[in-house]
Amino acid sequence: MLLSLNACVSLPTNENTLTDADLIRAAQQKESAPTEGAQQWVIGVHNGIEVVKSFQCSDLCPQNTLRVIYYDVPTDATCENIGGVTKSILVPIAITVMPKKYCFPKAIADYWESYPAKS
Repeated sequence: MLLSLNACVSLPTNENTLTDADLIRAAQQKESAPTEGAQQWVIGVHNGIEVVKSFQCSDLCPQNTLRVIYYDVPTDATCENIGGVTKSILVPIAITVMPKKYCFPKAIADYWESYPAKS
């Protein structure tokens, strides 16, 4: 039974553990925006918390696409409790934008708006 429980738990490995420098490189990376819909995936683990890269697209993909890299805050925690910084940023919705709060890793929070989202 103990082996079964261990199989269900996914612990971070060296391959998916992110450093502050990794986060900064990911945020600075220029990438093409997807051509339709919102897309997101976990890019690794930083300080024990999963980090998500998400492309938020309005009705005019890929022109109005926003890339965000943020912590996936567990339901039993707050952004500040896990060492993140809560920031409200404008996200494309249909033909407009609306503010949405994200929990950014401290390493990229202060300069988030200056990182390029796409090429």
